[in-house]
Amino acid sequence: MQSEFVSNLFEWVAAHPGWMSIVIFLTAMAESLTIVGIIVPGALVMFGLGALIGFGHLEFWSAYWWSTWGAIVGDAISFWIGRVFQQGIRQVWPFAKHPEMIAHSEAFFRKHGGKGVLFGRFFGPVRGTIPTVAGMMDMAWRNFMIANVMSAMLWAPAYLIPGMAFGASLDIASRVAGRLAVLILIVAVLLWSTAWLVTHAARLFQAHATNWSQRFHAWSRGRRFIGPISASLLDPAQGELRGLATLAVLLLGGVVLISLSLSAAGQQLPSGLDQSLSHFLQELRTPWADALMVFTAELGDYQVMLPVSLVVFGWLVWRRNHSAAWHWLAALCFGMATNLLFKWLLPDSGPVEAAQGVPGYSFPSSHATFSTLVLGFLAVLIAREISLTRRWIVYLAAAFLIVPIAFARLYLGVHWLTDTLAGLCLGLIWVTVLGIAYNRHPKAPIQWRGLLAYSVIALLATDLPHVGSDYSADLRRHQPKTTPRVLTLARWWTADWRELPQQRLDFRGHRRRDLVLQWAGSRKALESRLRAAGWQPAPALTWKGVLLWLNPQVELRELPVLPQIHAGREDALALVRYDDQPDTRWVLRFWDIDARLREGNLPIWVGSLIRQKKEPRMRLFTFAVDDPQSRAPGDLLAPVWRGLRTRVVNGANPQERITLIAD
Repeated sequence: MQSEFVSNLFEWVAAHPGWMSIVIFLTAMAESLTIVGIIVPGALVMFGLGALIGFGHLEFWSAYWWSTWGAIVGDAISFWIGRVFQQGIRQVWPFAKHPEMIAHSEAFFRKHGGKGVLFGRFFGPVRGTIPTVAGMMDMAWRNFMIANVMSAMLWAPAYLIPGMAFGASLDIASRVAGRLAVLILIVAVLLWSTAWLVTHAARLFQAHATNWSQRFHAWSRGRRFIGPISASLLDPAQGELRGLATLAVLLLGGVVLISLSLSAAGQQLPSGLDQSLSHFLQELRTPWADALMVFTAELGDYQVMLPVSLVVFGWLVWRRNHSAAWHWLAALCFGMATNLLFKWLLPDSGPVEAAQGVPGYSFPSSHATFSTLVLGFLAVLIAREISLTRRWIVYLAAAFLIVPIAFARLYLGVHWLTDTLAGLCLGLIWVTVLGIAYNRHPKAPIQWRGLLAYSVIALLATDLPHVGSDYSADLRRHQPKTTPRVLTLARWWTADWRELPQQRLDFRGHRRRDLVLQWAGSRKALESRLRAAGWQPAPALTWKGVLLWLNPQVELRELPVLPQIHAGREDALALVRYDDQPDTRWVLRFWDIDARLREGNLPIWVGSLIRQKKEPRMRLFTFAVDDPQSRAPGDLLAPVWRGLRTRVVNGANPQERITLIAD
């Protein structure tokens, strides 16, 4: 689905190519300017421009050359500033406050010389200051411009192509189902936000954690309650068991008190936000997303996390890392305590269970807490053994498992948002406390490669059998439940056909295509009649078919027909018919809408008929796109229904008529 804002943006882009060229040039130039490039999110804008190219609303070569020229001019201005102001640059904000920005670029330039200008554009920490430093160090204009032009020609596609791939995939997803495109956007934003938060939090704590802990420890000395806990966690000369036990009791007790207080005040869960988000996510349900989300959610099941935890604990004991082993045990015990305590004391129902009146889930989500504890503290153990500059990679890897698992359970309706966030926060707080205590006390080093290898092997060895044995049952259990509609043949034929869908519904009821057929009969009989009249099974969506999209010379007969979604359900039958024009074809789709005739329990199918044409994109891709202006000739389907009872009626759309067929 494309929102009205996005549609208007596309129309403006198509109507003002000159202005878009100026925008592209200025964006690329600003992104390359010293100081300005730090403020302007040029990389994000270039990615968005690439997405517009992928949608087919912007021409690639125009965007490429304008962005290349903008990057060349921006770096040239930055170089000129360095040549003119020399060392005075150090007194200008933000370099006066952050002198390390210039220092890093100087070290990079001294190490790589002219190649530093060529490759520095691709390195975040020095990207905006390398040209200025090159000017400060009196690099020759000729040598600089050679490196500048070469790097700009490589830089533009490096930012545009990922956006093009994202835009093309989003375009394809929007043709299948607008809800799928929305879900892809949500997941992309969620992962980007996770990466941003983790990387910035890791750098912030690496820079200030030691100072913060020392100041807090000094402040807490002599205080009756905080002092002993602080000393236990932060003083290497004291054991941390007392402080950890006290904080564990305070955390669990605090959550219980907060929940009971909310209940006493009449603020029952779920909240309005919980219910709104749950309804929103249920509208995004599609068969392919369901399959992926069930697989993702199973990664965090206790059948997987608990065996992995025991393997890690056994490995730590076997390697005689006793301190790490008992800290790991503290993480597991806390997780098990949350599971037992909250399910017993704070019962709550997930969205699906609430709809069915079946209690059984807890606030906070013990599932989210436990997966955060296991994967989070495993990251702490591994990160402690590697260099500071690479620790964020470990934390990001753990976050890229924890966050998708939590989101998958939200999507499937297993938990409310409040349950999930509370569980994630509780697990994160305990992992942070354990990590501080573990890192502040002297420990024997851990062979982190062995720990990582055993953890990954244990994860695969438990998850693969779990998926193999339980995946199908879990997928069926999480399927949205529908109630079949029963009609009589006479009522359907005369009036009740109006009650059935007349347009394909997508996200939030958005109407996509007219459903011009209603067939009462078996699928086998329908497919048999269509194939006898010359219709063929549609080319399936396979990896080979996807690769054919990258061939600008491919024939339409080879391109797959994308499945489409109506009311969250994939089309059950798709056939094609080719006419005299080699670059066009007719596509016929039918959906089972859970409507049955009382006579014989025959299903009623609704169908759409659309013409597709071959459309090359940027001389790089070839897609089969629907032609919304197409109208089927009257005799196209007439041979299929010969000998059957048919009726043509006027539907909600005055430009389309609906054909009723009874087998």
